[in-house]
Amino acid sequence: MKDSVLILGWIWAAYLAARLAAEGVRRFVAARRAAASGAGQTGDADSQAAHRRKVRLAWTPLPAALWLAAEGALAVVVVGAAWLVLRDVSVNLVPAGLAASVDVRRAAVAGILGWSLVVINVPVAWRLVGMVLPSEPRKVTAGVDAERMGETIGVLERLLVVVLVPSGGPAAVGFVVAAKTLARFKELDKKRFAERYLLGTMTSVTVALTSALAAMWIWSSVA
Repeated sequence: MKDSVLILGWIWAAYLAARLAAEGVRRFVAARRAAASGAGQTGDADSQAAHRRKVRLAWTPLPAALWLAAEGALAVVVVGAAWLVLRDVSVNLVPAGLAASVDVRRAAVAGILGWSLVVINVPVAWRLVGMVLPSEPRKVTAGVDAERMGETIGVLERLLVVVLVPSGGPAAVGFVVAAKTLARFKELDKKRFAERYLLGTMTSVTVALTSALAAMWIWSSVA
């Protein structure tokens, strides 16, 4: 089976998997180093916290924009180079019996797009939104972790937008944002919270809506 579109798609899917694995290793190593270095640093904890709070006041979206640009450039270079090498490969990966009964090309494109949407809207968007939002001191309290709950709500928000956009269009996005806003309505009276809420929500919805529309366009063009 020789199909340049599918070859490019499989390379892209493999790149996403490899990038996720590399990020997981990086986070694991960073966590181990932080735990090791934090074990002997207790006396200057207050000064470090004060410094972090001072840095947080100088908010700018530049780090998030630079990170996104770097990730995009890396993906283009790696995937593009691999595709140039493998585009002429002709390999029959599908048994003849299965190929006769199933539209393998459409199934493969659907799988690649689904995998891409999950990666973009869960780990990638999670990292991007976290970088866009100005950090605040974590409040260690018993019970539910409010920050982790907010991150989980953001993931569900993006997945709902991706699922509902093909059938509901803009109304689907409005429904998701309205439901989220209703739950936080009273807290929006606080300016600081309202700014963080709008910034996080707009970033989250932008990622979900852009990726969903791109997937729809790719599906209609190549499937």
